[in-house]
Amino acid sequence: MQRFGIVIAAILTLGTPALAEDAPRPAADDAVQAARFAALVAKADRERAAGRLPEAAMAYAEAFKIKEDPTVGGRLGALLVELRNPIQAADLLLDAIERGQDVSSDERHAWLSAYDVARSQVCRVEVTVSEPHSRVTLDGLPKNREGHTGFILFVPAGEHELRASLNGFEDAVIDFKAIKGGTLRYTLALRPLPSFALIDPPERLLRRRQLDPATSVEEPPDDEPPKREPIRGGVIDDEKKSGIRGSINAGPVVLFGVATWAPAVGAVLGGSLQVHEYASLGLEARAAWLTSGIEGLQIDAMTAGGIVSACGHYRWFFGCALGHMGMIRVAFSRESYEPVTVVDVKPGGGARIGAKFRLTSSLSVHAATEVLALSSGVKIFVGNTLVSSQPPVMIGVGVGAGWEF
Repeated sequence: MQRFGIVIAAILTLGTPALAEDAPRPAADDAVQAARFAALVAKADRERAAGRLPEAAMAYAEAFKIKEDPTVGGRLGALLVELRNPIQAADLLLDAIERGQDVSSDERHAWLSAYDVARSQVCRVEVTVSEPHSRVTLDGLPKNREGHTGFILFVPAGEHELRASLNGFEDAVIDFKAIKGGTLRYTLALRPLPSFALIDPPERLLRRRQLDPATSVEEPPDDEPPKREPIRGGVIDDEKKSGIRGSINAGPVVLFGVATWAPAVGAVLGGSLQVHEYASLGLEARAAWLTSGIEGLQIDAMTAGGIVSACGHYRWFFGCALGHMGMIRVAFSRESYEPVTVVDVKPGGGARIGAKFRLTSSLSVHAATEVLALSSGVKIFVGNTLVSSQPPVMIGVGVGAGWEF
């Protein structure tokens, strides 16, 4: 408990504004503060080297309160990631990556790695405000005290409220749902109250600001936005739909175990419903044909069927439980044997693991491998001679592309 108490104290200290920071201070006070800053940084470096992370975080936070040095902020942010406080860590690390100078390549790499970890646990919200110096709150807590018209917030997953207010204007309010690892963009558009409205006011142009590490939030935007849907006085931009989302996907598949271990090549077409951030349900149909045949192409085989899946997702990776209902067809060639076709229904079940990578907000690609246990194996006789005996196992490898809606 003491360890976490130190961490909480460091966070609270970091977030507390200095009461008299705008008042002029004598040069002697500046020298004292500079010496105290240097002593705190040295202490924090020693504590970090000794593995006392909470104590190091506390000292870095005290130093950062005196002077918002990006290098100190980066070191504090990396510690906060290890101490499981990704929200403040992401903000500090982004600032350090953008403004940090004269640091080693190893330390910069450590900041980037820590930022990736923090970023996967929070949602990045890029906010544009139509009126400068507006008061902006997130869930009732003040944000953007400097009054910028563009800034970035990092928030935990869940429901949140953004609100902007300014004397003479109606509040702009946006309710949104944050998703871990996601990026949302919003414009808070304040409209003048009737009593303050101007006669024949000029058209107000709301421009979307593309925020990235190489762009200052102070610079004016210079691209026109697409048409946006107003929401309770605000404007939504590029938000992913919350709730259930659907997708369709297709691609090639290679199956091993269709009457033999030789590969069977085919295609799969399916659809899925993302019922939760971490869960989806799917249904797909596929078919595959042996490329080499059996007994020198004298016996051919193929499979076709459907698969239902229940999948769990974490970042890029997913794992699924599968249910299979299909058939295996074996056909004897007319040239060598009496032409006979045998069809056998093969229910079964199994598991699948894979990775999914998002190319755009709607388009993704994936790769996966699976193992199915079938109700029975396949044995092929020519007369009384057994020419192939396949156990009740089918292994599949596939890639594909999906479109989400």
